[in-house]
Amino acid sequence: MEKKPVSAGMYFQYVRLARQEFSKLLEYYPELSTLSAKEMEVFELLLTDMTTANIGEQLYITQSAVHFHCKNIYKKLSISSRRQILIRYKELLL
Repeated sequence: MEKKPVSAGMYFQYVRLARQEFSKLLEYYPELSTLSAKEMEVFELLLTDMTTANIGEQLYITQSAVHFHCKNIYKKLSISSRRQILIRYKELLL
């Protein structure tokens, strides 16, 4: 079965919806606005059970780059471990 391409109108609707949802997220967790785009990608994957090696593979970056982003994320969110991310942001897991 062949997939139909998404129309431009639908694409922009998805973009608007994503922005609205992200704005809602920032209302509850304003500190997330300090994260860069790549840090947000790493942050999202830190909420999963993926290892840092798997995160690197998923994002096409080295494991040391993942560690670098994690260090920055922890500093910006005033935490010191992945466990603290899971505790503080467990509502995002749903």
